[in-house]
Amino acid sequence: PVSPLCLSYTLDNDVLTTEQRQFYEDNGYLLIKKLVSDEDIERFRKEFVRICKKEVNPLGAMIMKDESLRSQYGQSEKVVNKVQDFQEDKELFRYCTLPEV
Repeated sequence: PVSPLCLSYTLDNDVLTTEQRQFYEDNGYLLIKKLVSDEDIERFRKEFVRICKKEVNPLGAMIMKDESLRSQYGQSEKVVNKVQDFQEDKELFRYCTLPEV
């Protein structure tokens, strides 16, 4: 007999296909192209760059950098691999509140 599909991290739903759920189980992430509009993505990207350049400094935000990239990219946003605790930045946090997400 064939064993049933064992999915630990997602629940049955009518949003994701079984293949998408399995990909998430196997890889820990799921890429859904065009989920967020290009306009919003560009606005979030610009705000991310502003935070990286410290043009804005949201209360409590932590910028984490990959120092091994500094020789290649200098001080640009390309060395930043994570902005943590950015909930005080209205524009960037808006991403988290999008109904699509």
